Amino acid sequence: MQINRYFRAATAAALGGCASLACAAAAFAVPAVPPAAGVPINPGNVPTTAADYEHECSGNLGGGPYPGKDVWVFNLPGNADKTGVFTAITATFDTDGDGAGDKSVVIEAGAEAGAEDGDDIVFVGHSKAYVVTTAGWTLVGATATITGRADQFVLTHTCAATGTPPTTTAPPTTTAPPTTTAPPTTTAPPTTTPPTETTPTPTDDTATGDSTPTPTGTPTESLTPVAETGTGGGGLPLTGAAAGSIAALGVALVGGGATLLLRRRRRFVA
Repeated sequence: MQINRYFRAATAAALGGCASLACAAAAFAVPAVPPAAGVPINPGNVPTTAADYEHECSGNLGGGPYPGKDVWVFNLPGNADKTGVFTAITATFDTDGDGAGDKSVVIEAGAEAGAEDGDDIVFVGHSKAYVVTTAGWTLVGATATITGRADQFVLTHTCAATGTPPTTTAPPTTTAPPTTTAPPTTTAPPTTTPPTETTPTPTDDTATGDSTPTPTGTPTESLTPVAETGTGGGGLPLTGAAAGSIAALGVALVGGGATLLLRRRRRFVA
């Protein structure tokens, strides 16, 4: 009976010692680090558009540039053993220009090639992630889940789009037809007016006695030549005008003689 007592006491002491050692080991054990959720982006990186940020286009970080598409690249700086790596990123964008986030994009590792959203998580020097979006969006915020203890991550660079985004295509502008310039007007040479000949007005020279009287009436004397009455052929023929003058002179002489005769008779009678 006494042996049993000793055996029980030794067993109890051994069990107590093992329990104490287990507790001490548990106290010195390093707990596992769970993934940190909700690590924010550096607030100095947002808000921004891809066109307004530092540009760099790389084939292993989304490629580009693309027509109508922006590429965003995020980085988790520091030693990956301490800061960890990305497991997912949720990026929030303003797509309508009102300043408020209205579109969230989740970036995860192992995205299929040619995926519609075009995102992936890769390791290039540090843990990085990229996403391809419609051009013109504004990044207003982002959070990430990581495996380490980093307190934030950064937007390292972008690859802005080329060309016009398809969602913001403006209607074609109607171009006004070019204005046709009228040709210069040709000025006609001045018309030369020939000088007008002035017909001198006849001056009445009656007072000076130089005016030639204009014959009035129609002459009654015949200009028919009268045959010569003489027998000789050596004399000049008498024209009708000369014969008429002689006849008139004769009549006048006869008349004058008759008048003188009648006056003489009256004197004698008286």
